[in-house]
Amino acid sequence: MRYIKIPGVPHGAVCMFIRFLYSSCYEEEELQKFVLHLVVLSHFYSIPSLKRVCICSLEQGWLARENVIDVLQLARNCDAPRLAFICVRMVVKNFQSISLTEGWRAMRRANPALEQELVESVVEADTRKQERQRKMEEKKVYLQLHEAMEALLHICKDGCRTIGPRGKVLKGSQGACNFPACKGLETLVRHFSNCKTRVPGGCVHCKRMWQLLELHSRMCNEPDSCKVPLCRHFKEKMQQQSKKDETKWKVLVSKVIAAKNAVGSFSSRSKGLF
Repeated sequence: MRYIKIPGVPHGAVCMFIRFLYSSCYEEEELQKFVLHLVVLSHFYSIPSLKRVCICSLEQGWLARENVIDVLQLARNCDAPRLAFICVRMVVKNFQSISLTEGWRAMRRANPALEQELVESVVEADTRKQERQRKMEEKKVYLQLHEAMEALLHICKDGCRTIGPRGKVLKGSQGACNFPACKGLETLVRHFSNCKTRVPGGCVHCKRMWQLLELHSRMCNEPDSCKVPLCRHFKEKMQQQSKKDETKWKVLVSKVIAAKNAVGSFSSRSKGLF
């Protein structure tokens, strides 16, 4: 009698494999039990339909922290790139707990190159996460500067609370301003007007006010009719600045404008506020 030897897999897995070859049918419970062996058989004997069924079963809930390293190595050996990607993503997300499993320790002994690759993936993912957080914080600062520019225009043109518009008398008592930047700017403007060491660098609060005024001037397109103090002064000062300083200001202005375009103008978001 002639026969084919299929070593290295349980008898039940071979029976299920042969049944699938003749009928394309399988029992879900048996599939869960022998899925790893069936991946090997379907890959070795080139049965793509069974391989897809097995990989789908692995992706949809069979994976766990205890077996993900074994499944990853199997996916690499059996040409299942999507499954391998899912395993790596799971390792990166749960690195601390997975690195304590028996599968990780066995992989470290047998395949140190894979361990190094996974550690590098974890470091790279953490770096990307930190970079995203840094960019979010940076974007938040630019958005605050944009709101400060809008609040500065509002204070100088319309007046807000106890500060009247430039060249006019504040009309009676106004309602509370709901724009957070106005309150901080109101305090800063009052300090700036009364500070005895107003020169740039002499007072940290005044230095901040000088920077806000210069930023406004660089963003203002109507210096002749602008109500913000020193707007024209800073326009003239631009011509005397070094190329390095000019480049820094241009970058800052472009990022603030980008933040403005991302959220829309302050007036459109706060209709009826003033």
